[in-house]
Amino acid sequence: MTAQKKTYLALVLITILWGNSFVAMKHAVQFLTPVELTILRFIPVAVAFAALLLPTRRVSFWAMVRKEWPLLILLGLTGAVGYNIFVMTGSQRIAAGTTSLIVPSLNPVLTFILSIIFLKERPTVKKGTGLILASIGLYIIVRYSSGERIVLSYLLYVFVTMLAPLCFAIYTIVGKPLVARYPPLQVTGGAMMAAVIPLLFLIDGDLIAKLPTLPATVWLSIAFLSFLCTVFAFVVWFWALQKMEASRVGSFTYLVPLFGVSFSQVILGESITLALIIGGAILLSGVYIINRP
Repeated sequence: MTAQKKTYLALVLITILWGNSFVAMKHAVQFLTPVELTILRFIPVAVAFAALLLPTRRVSFWAMVRKEWPLLILLGLTGAVGYNIFVMTGSQRIAAGTTSLIVPSLNPVLTFILSIIFLKERPTVKKGTGLILASIGLYIIVRYSSGERIVLSYLLYVFVTMLAPLCFAIYTIVGKPLVARYPPLQVTGGAMMAAVIPLLFLIDGDLIAKLPTLPATVWLSIAFLSFLCTVFAFVVWFWALQKMEASRVGSFTYLVPLFGVSFSQVILGESITLALIIGGAILLSGVYIINRP
């Protein structure tokens, strides 16, 4: 097998993991609150990144932390804490397949909007067309894909879910100058470790009392989210970025909604409606146009 094929297979594996992460979160939030699940997910992540980075990059890592700690904390609060709490909150009410379409697809859309506002990037007619298409697709998904009458409480959960890609867009904008100065894996590890600091203060008696009663499937979901979807996936992602150009690597994220919808149907028995397919296709088309150079 050629090196290129190995890289392709690794990226497909990552998108399978990320697509299935929405199913794992949907299951785990039946037993844990979004905050509790975020705590249990990122404590192991922080420990794993510390074990990866500190033995080999101790000097450069701590030099980065001393100089960039305010930005690392902001990255941790947006890319880890905020993003996950909002996704998990939405997962309490919204189908995993729908969430897997909304969140990954809106990440580049909101990043594009914030780039115009804060990075002064110039909008183009093509990207504006993509934004309109993405908005139409999102409307179809939210309005029609559930097959039920839309009530205010459902829309509130949709709004909360949309805050997750907004957090990720902020994470991307803030992290852009950092990854230009430091190794991306080092920045990611620093952000994940910074995220744990506020989470430790949120550990309470209720969470501790729950731990012995959690089913094995929940612990498996937490391990899956922590070690496979976060640590392993990010390590492989940055490895792939060393093997091929970023635009080609980034294009694999279009597979995440496909796997997310598929796993939610197979594992959770969620229905795949025509509106979900049409809305998802329009949304992803808009995202593709926005991402095209």
